[in-house]
Amino acid sequence: MVNELLFNEFELDQKDIPEKMRAVILRKHGGPEVLKIEEIPVPKPGPDEVLIKVAATALNHLDVFAREGLKGPGVPKMTLPHISGVDIAGHVVGYGPTLTLQPEAPKKGTRVLINPGIGCGTCRTCRNGELSMCSDYQILGEHRWGGLAEYVVAPAKNIIPIPDHISSETAATVPAVYTTAWRGVVTVGQVRPSDRVLIIGASGGLGSAQLDIAVAAGATVIAVAGSEEKRKKCLEMGATAVFDSHGNWHEKVMEWTNHEGVDLVLDSVGAPTFRKSLNCLKMGGKLVLSGATAGDFPEISIREIYQWHRQVLGAPLGNWEDFLQVTDYVWQGKLKPQIHAIYRLEEIAQAQIAIDERRHFGKIVIKIS
Repeated sequence: MVNELLFNEFELDQKDIPEKMRAVILRKHGGPEVLKIEEIPVPKPGPDEVLIKVAATALNHLDVFAREGLKGPGVPKMTLPHISGVDIAGHVVGYGPTLTLQPEAPKKGTRVLINPGIGCGTCRTCRNGELSMCSDYQILGEHRWGGLAEYVVAPAKNIIPIPDHISSETAATVPAVYTTAWRGVVTVGQVRPSDRVLIIGASGGLGSAQLDIAVAAGATVIAVAGSEEKRKKCLEMGATAVFDSHGNWHEKVMEWTNHEGVDLVLDSVGAPTFRKSLNCLKMGGKLVLSGATAGDFPEISIREIYQWHRQVLGAPLGNWEDFLQVTDYVWQGKLKPQIHAIYRLEEIAQAQIAIDERRHFGKIVIKIS
């Protein structure tokens, strides 16, 4: 009876939902000129899924990689046409058939945030909450159509409510970068108040989230950023020292630490910075990698790792505990996501150019509706 009721409810909802929606469709790879807004049918949720009217979607380098058709080890195969957009906030407008909502699940009309990580739900790692370790792991906006559209379908189990005092634009900054940052700083990096933490690319969406979390944890944070304006912003967020990414920042970090090195380095830039990041570590320090936005085949010295008792660790999109912990911190005001700019859907090309050229500090958000 419940399933039939929810199915009928969705059918009734359809009367208030247009047949078509605007969406940024990728039909071929290339530069920003391939980003086209088209009218396409509104998707229908399947079993155990909800239909969400999108309010805001924050951009990531993933959106640029999707547009460019990035290929290589660890890069998911993409089928065109595609709609990207991983970080999505909106409200529930309908349910798919056979969906039985849990009593605490958001009801129709509730503003919600989507955890973009999707696992099979039944394997050992999924049951442990480690979605990104699932052999069938998917990310909404990468493997499935995402939030650069007026409506999106998501698993009902992947949504949580957004408090009234948090805007949709702020909420949309959280899922990918803040969950990844929490994973890197707290879960994998195990940061302590006594630690010295170095953040490479601290002005980006992920880097600024790592800075926010490390400062909140009480660590002494050293940041690396590419412009005077960005370095000033890092200091305002609580960094103790900031060095120019275009200069000899490795030497500056070592001088600043009296040539002892730091406890933890967080690097999402990749190949150009990997070895310098490694050599900023003290004996027994940790290098946590959460991305490779500038390349993924670095020059390495194995001896510089094992002879110094150093650890190189991966920290991709976090698990459910990471997601819930970090959203709670944002809801409570303990973390303050940085929004560089808010663009309209029609300005998607300009927004992606800003990310590609690294002009932003923090996140760029697309206001959908």
